[in-house]
Amino acid sequence: MNEKTLGILGGVGPLATVYFADLIVKMTPADCDQDHIRTIVSNNPKIPDRTDYILDNTKPNPLPVMIKDAKMLESLGCDYIAIPCNTAHFFFDEIQKNISVELINIVEETVKFASDNVPNLQKLGILATSGTLHSRVYEHVCERFGIECCIPTDSETDRLMHIIYNEVKAGKPSSHKELFSIIDSMKERGCDAVVLGCTELSAIYYELGTQRVDIVDSMTSLAAACVKRIKNGVINI
Repeated sequence: MNEKTLGILGGVGPLATVYFADLIVKMTPADCDQDHIRTIVSNNPKIPDRTDYILDNTKPNPLPVMIKDAKMLESLGCDYIAIPCNTAHFFFDEIQKNISVELINIVEETVKFASDNVPNLQKLGILATSGTLHSRVYEHVCERFGIECCIPTDSETDRLMHIIYNEVKAGKPSSHKELFSIIDSMKERGCDAVVLGCTELSAIYYELGTQRVDIVDSMTSLAAACVKRIKNGVINI
């Protein structure tokens, strides 16, 4: 039986897509090139901004472009599709309706990862774009898992948006100290763990090479879920 093919609906943003593809390679148990997962990547940075549209429906709608890209990946033979962007999951159901292959949900996989790996998890902090926070996608999934969801203050959200848009997406040096100060603030408010619920924040974490059990990275959670599906549960950690 031929191994399944993974499609990556990326470009949202481009840097996060590159890091996500790298994670897939590093997490795949392989002794040679041929052991790796066949992956087809659409790194399309022309998709309209997700947060802009979620907060103001008069802005360009990214959904038609994402559906078109998802259909293209399916037509090329992808058996699964992953979107390494949390905010894009506001549109998850509509994209899934338009394709017949499984669209792997980063939000569900991240909350599941947290539930499985954080001891005595009761309260989970979510660091994300204002679009993701406004859509409440994490709150809805946390409710199903019986986990209390904690979101940043308005001031913290403004600081996160600056890091995401004015630093990472702009290709400028990232304020990792600022990011970790917000994480510490969330921990002080009783969070047992904090989710990096934006793949631009994941990119900062990825570059630092640190690992903390109280930080749950959405991009790592999604990559792990993709590899497990294709490699029958076997994964490099």
